[in-house]
Amino acid sequence: MSRVLESAAGAAGSFTEPRRAAARRLAALAALALASAGCIAGGAPARAGHADAGAAAPARPGHADAGAAAERLFREAESLASRRRAIGVQLFVLDEAAEAGAAGERAEARRAALEAEAARVLSRTVAAYAALVDAPALRAAAQRPSALLRLAQALQDSGDLRGAEARLRQLALEHPASREAPEAHLALANLAFAAGRLDEAVSACDAALRGPAGAALRKRALYVKAWSLRGLGREGAVEEAMEALRAIVQLGPAPAGSPEATIDEAAERELDRPTL
Repeated sequence: MSRVLESAAGAAGSFTEPRRAAARRLAALAALALASAGCIAGGAPARAGHADAGAAAPARPGHADAGAAAERLFREAESLASRRRAIGVQLFVLDEAAEAGAAGERAEARRAALEAEAARVLSRTVAAYAALVDAPALRAAAQRPSALLRLAQALQDSGDLRGAEARLRQLALEHPASREAPEAHLALANLAFAAGRLDEAVSACDAALRGPAGAALRKRALYVKAWSLRGLGREGAVEEAMEALRAIVQLGPAPAGSPEATIDEAAERELDRPTL
């Protein structure tokens, strides 16, 4: 299987997995990118138990200000997610020190404590997003599609692939016109591909491509589709896969250094060597 596909279609690595320096590096870079864009929620970290209490008490049906309740729950969940990213940065620093030979017993103890804290924060993050998406009074909240997608991602990070898949299907079914729906379909394609359900992966890629997806997502979906078709090996599948690869190239070059730029290079290479 293509290493590019492992990156483009594989489940996102969680920095909570022990000794996963590469995954932690991604988490650290993501946190720094969000910080530079001003996307990380401001303010002091939530007090111990505060986010849990808020997450466990969704708005009552008929609440006079459902919009404010949804915003409160979403901010709590985002704050927890931000804290988990910050832990990822700290783990990344420890990994860099270990690679340089500067780690010792204290560093290992610190790593263990951070990993335990990351697991606790991840559990609370799942509960916080679930509180929003499962509140009957907040089904029409503007934040709900995004919360569903992030809940699915958090469940996947925790290893609950069935739960993640269920939430992605819920998002695609209940918010089909949302900007998050194509991402949900692509995530479903990734999970199906990883499980060897290649027909399902192709269908999910097609669903992602039918939505209001930008070029970056389209390239990822087309690449997963191409490899899924190759795996099926049915009559005409190779030519369909080549069509998907050609569609990637026709979308134009992606920004240098982006994951999609790597997909561009792989697509061009594989078009020249279609038997791969």
